Amino acid sequence: MQMDDKSNSHIENIAKKETFTQEEKQFILDRLNKERLERQKFQEEYAMSQKKYTEEEKHRILQELNEKRIRDEHNKEMKRIRFLDKETYTFGNKTYYKLKDMEREYYLEVETCENFTSRPSIVPLYYRTFGEMKKKEVLLKIVPYSDKIFISRDAIRVYFKPFALQDKHHQG
Repeated sequence: MQMDDKSNSHIENIAKKETFTQEEKQFILDRLNKERLERQKFQEEYAMSQKKYTEEEKHRILQELNEKRIRDEHNKEMKRIRFLDKETYTFGNKTYYKLKDMEREYYLEVETCENFTSRPSIVPLYYRTFGEMKKKEVLLKIVPYSDKIFISRDAIRVYFKPFALQDKHHQG
C-alpha cells in the first residue's frame, strides 16, 4: 500500500488522539475498509488460483489412491504371511529363521528380515560349522505377490531362486 506524506502525517496525528472528529472517524473507516477490500481481493484471487477438479479427475484420483492403498495392504499382508508361524532358532544372542530346501542349513537373522524390500540388497546368510556361525553374502529381495524370499548366490550373475522359511510345526 502506497501512502503519500500528507496521509502519513494525518495518520500520525490521529494516532495521538483519544477522541476523534467526524472527519477523522470517516478517514479511519475508509482506511480500514480499503485494507479489508485489498485483503478480500487477495483471498479471492488465491481461491481462484486453486485448481478446480472435474468429476472425472476426482474419480481418477480417488481410484489411484484406492489402488495404492490396496497394494500397500497386500504388501503388508504378504510380509505378515512371509514371517507368520515360522520357526526361530537362537544361536548366541541372535535369533534366526531357517530357510527350507537349500543344499545346506542356511539361516537369516530375524532382525535383518524387517528391512527386506523389492529392491535387491546384499544380506548375510548364516550357516553353522562346528558350533560356530559363519556368514556368506548373497543378493536378496522380496516380491509383493509371493510369500517366498528370493535369493541369488552370485551378485554378478544374478539368478534369483525362491525359498520359504521353515514353519514352526516342520519335522526334520
